[in-house]
Amino acid sequence: PPGENSSRKGATALYEIAFARCRAALKAHGDCFGIPWFKAFWVRNYDSLTVVSVLRNAQQNVDRTRCWIDAQVRYATKCESYGGVSETYDKLWSTDSRCEACLVDCLIEILFFENSDRERYRNDSLMHLAIEEPPGHYNFTVVSAMGVITEGAAGTEMSDTYTRLLELRGVPVVRANTRTLHSVDYNAEEIQRAVQEHVRTPWGWVGYSQGCANAFRAEALMLQGTPEQQQLLNSFRCRQLLFSAANGSAHATCGAWKLLRALIDGERFFKRFQATMTASTQLLGLNLLQNVLCSRVGSAFFGSVQSMTHEGARRMWRDSQHCRVPSTSIIGVIEEHTLPECLQMLSRVLTEQMEYSKHQDTQVAPEDAVAHPIGVLNANQELLKRLDMKSAIQRTHHWSPLKEEVSSVQTQKDMELAVFDAPKDRHIFPWLEVNARFGVIEHVTISSSTTLRAPRG
Repeated sequence: PPGENSSRKGATALYEIAFARCRAALKAHGDCFGIPWFKAFWVRNYDSLTVVSVLRNAQQNVDRTRCWIDAQVRYATKCESYGGVSETYDKLWSTDSRCEACLVDCLIEILFFENSDRERYRNDSLMHLAIEEPPGHYNFTVVSAMGVITEGAAGTEMSDTYTRLLELRGVPVVRANTRTLHSVDYNAEEIQRAVQEHVRTPWGWVGYSQGCANAFRAEALMLQGTPEQQQLLNSFRCRQLLFSAANGSAHATCGAWKLLRALIDGERFFKRFQATMTASTQLLGLNLLQNVLCSRVGSAFFGSVQSMTHEGARRMWRDSQHCRVPSTSIIGVIEEHTLPECLQMLSRVLTEQMEYSKHQDTQVAPEDAVAHPIGVLNANQELLKRLDMKSAIQRTHHWSPLKEEVSSVQTQKDMELAVFDAPKDRHIFPWLEVNARFGVIEHVTISSSTTLRAPRG
């Protein structure tokens, strides 16, 4: 109706004024990130842009977003106040304002884990206005650091999203050549090398799982390094953490303890053979074991496991320093309808191993996945806590960014629940767009003759 359209336009215009005032405030006072009202408004915008990202993916039929929404609507538990659809239909994907409002209400229900967040956003005008960032390109480069199991620069994680990012926002992605089961320091050096060799614009990093620890370590090495290393951070703008394991994981902590117990029990087991084996045979066995433990693969494996423990995370955070830029993140919690069958055992084991949380995403607890240290108390911890623009916890699992990489372990039940079909764009686009909205990332004008190319890596 005409009256409704004019009201929406008026409310949108007022929010645009608020965005401009926030950009001006941040430009004048760089410490605004720690001010409660500023942080709260930033978080509202980030969560709103997350809903907008999924909304547009559904309306434009990107990837398998519609299948994912249909599965979530049918199988997800609902809060008592939810009065939306219980199954999808063709008209739901329409851009008509009433259909769009219905879909937004549905997305609020299936995206956010806490009932309190759903209720809050259901009554939030910013969420229902679904204000998009204007089209255009950003003067920005993303440095991507993936998890503990990765193919590094040859990886394919979120490749379709990165392609759309280059097309729609002109933002290239540099994949750091991190390695599977290597130490934090090794992977941090690879991230630093990626910045040195490929980044020529303002930039930020996105880390996934253990990649967050690697990226935080790389940032600290550059900030505390030589003048040439510090210069690399002059154009550093922001961070995005996806299911962060930078604070360690109970899986690794308990796994390291189990490994130690296994070595001790193994030693006791083999001692009984000392009386029946010759000295040369015993020496041969010891040499073989020593060669395995001291090999490059063994050293990388043990170093990687140790860096993912809570104690390893504390050692990493203890003497580190980091930049004064905003940190956004995605934290997930699994439910029956979002739990892949291949991760059921890991999920159950993690629940039994943790004494400090009832929730997890199959790999880390939400208390561990925050974008600041929780195992140390120092000035750097206080800084990162102020810069942590913590958004609402989402209803998803740790492997949410993956699709083709996990196709070999996908089951019929997984396909029915569409657990690996969750929209991938929401992991990246809202992060860049909220930073652009608040002036952290700059817009650029691209001439018609300019050709955008993704950098190597």
